Amino acid sequence: MYMKSYPSGSSDLEQMIGNAAVEVARISIQAAKKILGDLPSDISMEKSQDQPAIDLMDGKDELVALVSLPGRSKDMIDLRVTEDTLTISAKAAAREGKYLHQEIENRNVEREIKLPLEVKPEQVKASFNNGILEVHLPKLMVVDSQRIQVE
Repeated sequence: MYMKSYPSGSSDLEQMIGNAAVEVARISIQAAKKILGDLPSDISMEKSQDQPAIDLMDGKDELVALVSLPGRSKDMIDLRVTEDTLTISAKAAAREGKYLHQEIENRNVEREIKLPLEVKPEQVKASFNNGILEVHLPKLMVVDSQRIQVE
């Protein structure tokens, strides 16, 4: 059997083993993501073009979401929060005139993410500045249990 030698000095067999190891690692990562899907790393998974980019940061008492919504105004944004989900949708900016060339996307966007922990929806605060929506999501703190006297 003839074995080809590569510039690195490895043989066909070594190349095949290396490729197999890379494929096993890729499959293992995908399996781990399916099993551990509720972890914050789930947010960084691929998004479609119709979804705005989101950064989610963990602070001491709150989560902070930064959402990229260029070309929008605060009146175009619909923000909804439950205890474990953040949903953002934004309408496209209507532009008048005939385009001679168009590259800037002008369409409605929507994104929903599962939060890594529960928050207090009634206390959420949001601001919008320079195309960035900043959402402060206070964490739901579990208070120490109290002993109750049974009568």
